[in-house]
Amino acid sequence: MSAVDLQDPILDSGIRSINFFNGRLLTARDLTREQTANREVDKQLGQAIGDGVVNGFEVSKSRLLQSTTEAPMLTVTSGLAINRRGQTLQLTSDTDIALVREANGNVAALGFNECVPLQTGTFRAGAGVYLLTVAPAQTTEGRAAVSGLDRGIASCNTDLIVSTLQFRLVQLNPPLTDPEVDDESHLRNLVAYKCFGVDDLRLSVTDPFGPQLKQYGLLDSLRSTRLTDCDVPLAVFYWTLAGGVKFIDMWSVRRPPTRLNSTGGWSNFVDDRFRHDGEARFLQFQAQITELRQLTADPRTVAARDNFQYLPAVGVIPRTTGLRLGFEYRRFFQDQTYREPVFIEGARLERLIRDSTAYAPIKLGTGELIYLYEARQNVQATAGGGALIPQSYLIFSSGHMPFCGEARFDVNRYNYSNYSTVYD
Repeated sequence: MSAVDLQDPILDSGIRSINFFNGRLLTARDLTREQTANREVDKQLGQAIGDGVVNGFEVSKSRLLQSTTEAPMLTVTSGLAINRRGQTLQLTSDTDIALVREANGNVAALGFNECVPLQTGTFRAGAGVYLLTVAPAQTTEGRAAVSGLDRGIASCNTDLIVSTLQFRLVQLNPPLTDPEVDDESHLRNLVAYKCFGVDDLRLSVTDPFGPQLKQYGLLDSLRSTRLTDCDVPLAVFYWTLAGGVKFIDMWSVRRPPTRLNSTGGWSNFVDDRFRHDGEARFLQFQAQITELRQLTADPRTVAARDNFQYLPAVGVIPRTTGLRLGFEYRRFFQDQTYREPVFIEGARLERLIRDSTAYAPIKLGTGELIYLYEARQNVQATAGGGALIPQSYLIFSSGHMPFCGEARFDVNRYNYSNYSTVYD
């Protein structure tokens, strides 16, 4: 590496575009070079924004009649995403994806050379956990008219090169083990927290001055073997031959655009990824607890330990309201260390959730303290009765977070205040 003087241009990293002027003879090679220069600018802008889902790309079970247990289909909504190479991927309309592909289906012709799938094959049947991703693809359309000057050099007179996208599946077992996959009750939570990399992140707290943790979580471990930098993860789902698609979990892998590590050895404390992972832990729990309530005959009988190994630092649980069944906190937090619910002003709920993204999740069964709160506005509204009673809910938070149930007589309501809180 040689030194350069101030204000001397550094040519190695420059983007080279064509200098147009009247009288210049342009060739196809010149125009291709100009396209390449424009793509490089867009790529650098995309990398500066970060990789992830900008909007849309929500995944759910398809409602088409063609979707069956043996040959399920997923619906992906329209959206925009950016991959690690800075390439934008846009789906302009909601699309149904068949998970079982014909054995002679040819998708290789669509792939970029730099984005060749690292894991190939068809997914016909069986049980497994899969990662759905979206990646760039390319194909051609039509034929272009050519001049009669030299028809030999225009034998491949393709009219258009179409830059588009394709969906891919990456099987996650292995690295998930058979016993882990067989434990269906905890599988969704287990996969999510493997993707969050909570076990890896403990090393950063143990020795923040030690080796920098450049990668953590299940997806990072797949980057060198099955997952390319062209892929944007959309969702994880569990599919069995007998039961079809058992669950779809987006927030275990879905993230907003997130810049790559830029803060050196303290990245796991202040980088965008750490904050976005905290947000995803909250949203993943809320999605799972909502589905668990819908699929359980009587949610009041559900204990957290039956379906979760980890909880986010803050979560909101629906409770029974009239004919709408919800969870019963004494049963839900059975065998956990928790404090009886106290009132909290609704004005503090948003800050409580936002602050929770900076805290580690709660590992059940360790005796870690859990605070419970009731939002004063919610309790007051449900107590009032009437035709439009809102859903009752309970808030829990990690005992590592500041306690929010202290008496605040200048802002709390008389009948919904915590007059004294004495903990042994």
